[in-house]
Formats: sequence, C-alpha cells, structure tokens
Amino acid sequence: MVGHCLVVAVGVLLRTAVNSRGHNGAQQRTTKHHNDYNLQQQQLLLQAKSALARTPARQNETLFSPASYSPIGTPRTHTAAPGSGKIVYTFGNPSLITNAQWSFTTPQPRISVKQLLQHEGNCLGPGTKAKYMFDNLYEKAEIAGDRVFEIGKALCKKVFGEDTLDYELGQVDMHSQDVIKTIGVVHSDYDGPLDPSSTILVGSNEASCHTVRLNFSKTKSVGIFPGQVIMVSGMNPKGDVLMVEEVITEQNLQPPKPPQIADRLSFVIAAGPYTNDDDLVYDPLQDLVMYLKENRPNVLILCGPFMEADHKVINDNITLAETFEAFFEKMINGIVEAIGQETTILVVASHRDAHADCVYPTMAIQMKKTFPNVHMLPDPSIVDLNGLVIGMTSTDIVDHILAEELAVNAGDKVKRVVNYLLHQKSFYPLNHPKEDQMCLDSDLANKYARIEKIPNILILPSTQKCFLRVVNGCLAINPGRLADNNGGTFARFIINPPAPKEEANLFNYVGCQVRKV
Repeated sequence: MVGHCLVVAVGVLLRTAVNSRGHNGAQQRTTKHHNDYNLQQQQLLLQAKSALARTPARQNETLFSPASYSPIGTPRTHTAAPGSGKIVYTFGNPSLITNAQWSFTTPQPRISVKQLLQHEGNCLGPGTKAKYMFDNLYEKAEIAGDRVFEIGKALCKKVFGEDTLDYELGQVDMHSQDVIKTIGVVHSDYDGPLDPSSTILVGSNEASCHTVRLNFSKTKSVGIFPGQVIMVSGMNPKGDVLMVEEVITEQNLQPPKPPQIADRLSFVIAAGPYTNDDDLVYDPLQDLVMYLKENRPNVLILCGPFMEADHKVINDNITLAETFEAFFEKMINGIVEAIGQETTILVVASHRDAHADCVYPTMAIQMKKTFPNVHMLPDPSIVDLNGLVIGMTSTDIVDHILAEELAVNAGDKVKRVVNYLLHQKSFYPLNHPKEDQMCLDSDLANKYARIEKIPNILILPSTQKCFLRVVNGCLAINPGRLADNNGGTFARFIINPPAPKEEANLFNYVGCQVRKV
C-alpha cells in the first residue's frame, strides 16, 4: 500500500511538471526553462527513489519471511518441491506404518510436558546463575577430574565386577613388561583430528598430569575421540609409548524403561535451518506447515537454528525492518495460527541463532507472547511426555565427533556415535569443539548436558545422512535438515501403548519415517 501511494504521488508530481512545462513552452520557448524542467524532473525522481528505498521490499510477502528494507530472495511459486512426500527412511512394524494415522483423533489426550534435565531442581533458563565464558581453570580441571573418576569407576565395574573394590590399575606412563590396565582421557597432541600417530592418553591423577602416547599396531579395531574417558590394556616397556592391546569404552548401562503412555501419540520432528542458504524466504518451513495443516500431530518438535547468525544473506549486510527476536516471535505465532493450539509444540534453542545466546548449553528462548501449547526448551533437553522420555538437542554432535574421531574397523558410524554419548553420559562429550563451531561452557555442560538415564527416544539433528537406529534400547532419530540443497527432510513417528510382551522391542509399537518436505 505504501509503495502504491508513493508511485501515485510521483506520477502526480511528474504530470504537474509536464503540464507546467507545456504552459511555459507556449509562452516562452527558451533553453533556460528547458534546463529548469530537466533539473526539476531529476529532483523528483531522486525523491521517489529515496522514498522507495525506505519502504520494506514488497517481494517478500510469504508467511514466515522477515520484514526487510533489502531484497532477501524470491518466493517460489507454490508448487511442490522436487521429491516432496517421498519416504527416504523407515523403522518399525510394517503393519503399524501401513495403517498409521499421522493426524491425531479427537478428543486427543492432554499432553503433559515435564523437563527432566535439571541441576538442583532447576532447568537451564533465565533464573540460572551463569557467567558466560568465565571458566575458571581450576574448576574446569576439577570437573574433568570428577568426570574421569565417575566414568572410570563404571568401566572398572564392567571389567572387574560390580562388587570388586580393589582395582588393579597403573599410571598411564608406568614402565611395565607385563600387560597393565590404566584409565585416562583421549587427546590429540596437535590441533587436528585423531590419527594413529598423534593420540595420547592423559592420566586421571589430578595432582600430576601424566601422559603417554598410544600405539594401536596390535589392535584389530578401535573407535575413540578427543575427550573420551577410556580404559586401556597394554604394555609400556620404555614408559613413553603404551602398546595397546585392548580399548574398553563401554560400561554397564541400564536400558530405558518402556514408555508408560496410555494413548497412541503422533509426532513430527523438524530441525533447522528452515530457509535456504541463499535467501530468507522460508519456503521449506511453509511446505512443512502445509503438511501439518493436513496431518496434525499430537506433538511437534522444532529444533533450531531458526535464523542463523552466520546466514549468507544476513552477512551481506541487508537491512531488516524488525529485530531477530520480533521475527522469531512472528514465526512461532504463524505456526500456531496455521495448525491451531491442539498440537503441543516444543521449540529447542540453538546457539547458532541470531536471537539466542551463542553459548552451549543454550538457554531456552524467551518470548513476549506466550501460548499454552508452546514450550520453549534449552539445548539440550530431556522431557517426559505422558510417560515417553525424549532427549533432544539442536547441536550437531554427530558430525562434530565424526570429524575428530579415530575409527578403524569400528562398525556402523551412527551406532558408534550414539554409543559414545550414552556411555560417556553426555550430550557433548567431545573435548574441545573447534572455535568456529561453538563456545562450550564447561560448568553449564557439567550441570545441564548430562545423560544420566537412557531416554526412549534421542533426537540428534545432523548434516549427516538421516538415520533411525536402535541403540541400547533407545531409538536415535536424525530427521535431517528441513532446508537442504538436496531436498529437505523431517521425521514423523507414531507410538502405541506397548503390550506387556512387546515392551522389550521398540520395533513392535513404534512406526517412524523420514520424509521429504
């Protein structure tokens, strides 16, 4: 409307100038008046361009695009994206999936959301006392030492027996012609991923930080990553190199309790980014909302990022007509208006978002306007939904570990990484992340990024190929990215109340698919 008024105003001014020119030309056709007219016309055009430049770009009228004074991309004419609706991955009982009703039935059960990831009874949020990036070196060492002791004790129980208190362990650099066992933390002795010649083991003794280089020439397979607490069995004849014969990384884990749900529940899981890397038009999110209108789940889980701080268009210094916070609220409001308030929506924060704290773990995003069905969650989170326990994160820990690990004949990489998380009891056991990936707060991670008990479902969004895997009784889901150059994806699953004889096998009562958006 503003642009239309400006165009009309400019047209009136130009017509006035033309009429004035004709009148003057009839009385005195002089070069002076002709030059005056040209100058007046140029001034009017400059005024029009200046006014239009201050008007938000009008090609950007889709539901989820931010208001902008600059071009931010061209919305797609709304035809389905290539491959839309294609199922790319499936897990579960075929008969359950074939007869699945992905939309909830009315009346639907009331969804109770209880956050389980807490420290001293509090969740990570606005009331949390946190001094970002104020990691005290002594406290960091103390946290690392406690972690080595905790996981090392669990490894000893696995190797020596649950009731044994006398563990025969040696220092990592202990001279020995016989096979010894020792516990420590894996590190690389240079700035880069692990390799067979650069891997060192840092001892568990806090007072004296002993280290030793590891030699894997006698081992047939190995899978380790920086920051992992492991037990190593081998010989160290000279004291400087430990000849590894066995690496013990797994402890005794208690499988998750079967879901205690009373009704069938349907879920949709999507992970950002939600717009393509060369625009802010949010076509993939629009496509997801169209699907949700036709297939309304009981629960919608949205993992960030929603507007990346390092998005190409933002880095091109475009001028938005609203704040990042206001745009995010508009996005959530648009989703709620489109699918209604009967669907429970869980929104997981991301340190990559322009409107979020750029520290991991990341506090839940706060909104001025709240909705009874929208729950803002920190990254990471573990929630209990009517007796179904789900762990979730927005951080790509799968890709981060795969880029840094040393793996030789170590089996399926997805199961390997999920096992890392469960046996190290952490959503982010990697130490340390690359500086350009994230800022890790050790104190907050020790309090709010732990996996004390295995959840029923574990959501791990990643740029790696989407996957559905059962690991230690937990279904790990990578829904893929909603916006992807090869076609975005999201996950959906339904879960029935398990019969007593089916509780041990998720396959019998869970149906899950990864679908092209």
